[in-house]
Amino acid sequence: MENMKNLFNFVVVDLETTGFDFKENEIIEIGAVRYLEGNPEDKFSLFIKPKREVPQFIKQLTHITDEQLASGTTLKDALQKLRKFIGDDILICHNADFDIGFINSKLKEIGSFKLENRIFDTVEISKIYLPFIFNHKLGTVTEYFRIELENAHRAIFDAEATGQVFLKLLEFITQNISVKLNYRLLEISLMSILNTNLDYFLQQVVAHQNKYALLSKQEPKIDFHNRNFIEHKPEKVVDPTISEVFEAKGLFSQKFENYEIREGQIEMSRAVLHNFREEEYLLVEAGTGIGKTLAYLIPAIKHSHKKNTKIIISTNTKNLQEQLFYKDIPTVENCVEVPFTATLLKGRSNYICEKKWAESSLEFEKHFSPYEAKGFMNLIVWKEFTKTGEISENTSFNLKRDNSIWKKLSADRHFCQGKKCSFFRKCYLMDIRRKAEDSNLVIINHHLLLNDMKSKNAVLGEYKNLLIDEAHNLPHIAPAELGLSLSYADINNFFSSMFATRKKFQTGVLPKLKADTTGSAVEKAKKDFLITKSQEAIDLLERRKYIFSELFKKIGEVVEKQGRYGKLRIKSTEDFPFINSYLSEFIEFWKEINKVMMAIRESLSTISSKVFKNYITNLDNVDGVLKRLGEFNDNFHQLYNPEFKDFAYWLENFRVADDKYPNGILNYAPLNVNQLMNDLLYKKVKSIVFTSATIAIRGKFKYYANRMGLDLLDKDFVQEKIVPSPFDFDKQAIVLVSGFLPEPRDRFFSAQSIELIKKSVEISKTGTMVLFTSYKDLNKVYEEISETFYKEDIQLLTQGKGIGRTAMLKEFKLNKSAVLLGTNSFWEGIDVPGESLSLLILYKLPFLVPTEPITEAYLEKLRSEGKDSFMHYMLPNALLKYRQGFGRLIRNKTDKGLVLVLDNRILTKFYGKYFKETVPAKTIIPATTIEIYDHIGKWFMAV
Repeated sequence: MENMKNLFNFVVVDLETTGFDFKENEIIEIGAVRYLEGNPEDKFSLFIKPKREVPQFIKQLTHITDEQLASGTTLKDALQKLRKFIGDDILICHNADFDIGFINSKLKEIGSFKLENRIFDTVEISKIYLPFIFNHKLGTVTEYFRIELENAHRAIFDAEATGQVFLKLLEFITQNISVKLNYRLLEISLMSILNTNLDYFLQQVVAHQNKYALLSKQEPKIDFHNRNFIEHKPEKVVDPTISEVFEAKGLFSQKFENYEIREGQIEMSRAVLHNFREEEYLLVEAGTGIGKTLAYLIPAIKHSHKKNTKIIISTNTKNLQEQLFYKDIPTVENCVEVPFTATLLKGRSNYICEKKWAESSLEFEKHFSPYEAKGFMNLIVWKEFTKTGEISENTSFNLKRDNSIWKKLSADRHFCQGKKCSFFRKCYLMDIRRKAEDSNLVIINHHLLLNDMKSKNAVLGEYKNLLIDEAHNLPHIAPAELGLSLSYADINNFFSSMFATRKKFQTGVLPKLKADTTGSAVEKAKKDFLITKSQEAIDLLERRKYIFSELFKKIGEVVEKQGRYGKLRIKSTEDFPFINSYLSEFIEFWKEINKVMMAIRESLSTISSKVFKNYITNLDNVDGVLKRLGEFNDNFHQLYNPEFKDFAYWLENFRVADDKYPNGILNYAPLNVNQLMNDLLYKKVKSIVFTSATIAIRGKFKYYANRMGLDLLDKDFVQEKIVPSPFDFDKQAIVLVSGFLPEPRDRFFSAQSIELIKKSVEISKTGTMVLFTSYKDLNKVYEEISETFYKEDIQLLTQGKGIGRTAMLKEFKLNKSAVLLGTNSFWEGIDVPGESLSLLILYKLPFLVPTEPITEAYLEKLRSEGKDSFMHYMLPNALLKYRQGFGRLIRNKTDKGLVLVLDNRILTKFYGKYFKETVPAKTIIPATTIEIYDHIGKWFMAV
């Protein structure tokens, strides 16, 4: 097919601004490039003199100097010249809402009319056609298409790159996307609310393809690499010993250059294998550098092969889950000749339902609003090419924003017909579950593990062996996962599945039942009864569902007024009597709707399937509704009669664009999960390995074992092992504590600590990470150091300022001497080996926020039991987090680094000694700033 490169002539526009607010912030640079017949023909580039001081992080991001800005033109002059340059051509931007929105806002400001040109957005187009790339930022898309972008965040260079991206997208469409698929996209674009002329773009593409379709037929070159099943079938089966895998001249040493034998890795591997064989439980702490993943994968594969059994491996983060599946398991596959299968499994709602997809395609306008149609477009190309049907591989689809779309398309246990479904053979969920059932290894996350426990193994089925990696996270996430959370969306989505109207169309279980009853050869009395009862249920929903939106709207408002950081704890039902007032209404309403649905179910059971249209589907639908009604009813009763002694109960709200949307949430979580873990997991699973780099405190597992209910088991049944790190921390790391600083709550603390941060960075001249326990502290430090670092040309990367976490880390690793300010998510799971991170500064000791609802309730419970809540809970948590933070610094045998702790409580409080003992490096407490600077200077001169 002829390339579409010459299909459009256009002008690409890009801006640099001082922020995201069209009114408050300013445009400081405009770049534009005219493309004719696929080639750049003319350029436009101007700086605009700002009226106010430009933020330092903007100067750092763009590398635009004060001199360049001082030489700039006025806003009015720049916009008039830009309008003249653009003329009537099509405008293309990478994020048109931002660039065109900013220009039109400023045109209005100077008393001019807005741009009326046709607009294409390369973010929008790349999201539709490239749902498999990491993200859709300009740098990522240019990297995918191998377009050079050396001066990112400068308007003229970004404009040139955007033009090249657009042409590459046209080339990509030519090679990979059929006219049929583009026509489907066009159809849906015409039903969507669009801010751009995407519909015109698709019309031209379809017209072009129709013209040239018969000239050539190309096979698509799109390949989603996200397989979710691995089958290793070696020609010759050899089951090696642990020694034959890990030791000198072993399988790993033969495959890897510079392979290092780690005694701790071998020791851990043998312990895990012994645990599986003896059917015991094992707590194993594996210090940094042990290589714990391979240490447990080898025995897991050996044992599952020998016993022909399934081993579940659960991780906390998606990153580790995917690293395990896409990197570590293929490494093992490449080295050992033990046959095995491995499955990457996620929860049901992650998979698309073929039946729902087919039904929505037939009657699209019935199911989706014009706003939803826009989000739906990001699914079409992905659905055509996916091998897994698992939504997280689609980076274009925003699950949070477009959750209402996904709920209508994802697999749903209440309305799943299983083997009776006509799409059963094509079902992604059933396919992966079949594979998981017969796999040696099943890789899941902690959320799925806990939800499976709650649903009595409905997902994972029966299994004997479990390995929990990142096990230190389990006590934190188990209460919320084993509790309940209720929002307006949960109830509204359920109601919509029963009955919804859109453009005079009625959809849902009840309208379908009415229609099928009408079209069935059923005796009149039964027909009339079913139609009447279905309508009665619809009327009930229509008449009473407003009470649900009222409650969740009121909760959102109460949290906004009285809450802290979007949360508000309930200590008594009398605190907020309106909640129980509404809940009692819910319960009464639920009785009514349940009574009607039970009558429908009983009536259906007396009718022959032979005379009723879609009988099985309707019966399954009604059963699904009754099951959901039962679950919601249980939730309402728990919330109506809460158990405050052993549960935390709190209100929450979340940010929404629409002020009228009911944004409140009701949460209820158990404070102790020890007995739940026993009842739901330990009584069913023969052997479990709990492993992490930070699971013991001062060489003891007591705190973790108590939190997880392992102390309730026979003492000899739970084995313990600490495998120390192979690193020489005496030589590789040192901890300095600024004991002379005032306490963190002192009003002079921040000023003095900020000065210490500045000077330490200046002396060390190395990659530095500063970790905080709150955004409030982070922002305060940022405000004070950003200008200094900008003048000294030190790159400052700050969480929440400009770029995302992943991009920040990538930039930090590349720079080698940048400074990164991060909060909670940077304390663990960050791997920055080498000189990119040589100085780690901990602003405060990482104690939990005592007003967080679950924490506050648990502290009260401990105190009521006569226990010291600080020693039992706050301190152990802080020690584990402190170790996690320390663990960011030394990632391999050649790393060297220094930790600077600004919190003097290590010196002044009785518990300070525990912090010193919990990390493997020597802790020194200099008496003055001069001594600290001297230590830092000598350390980094030696490095």
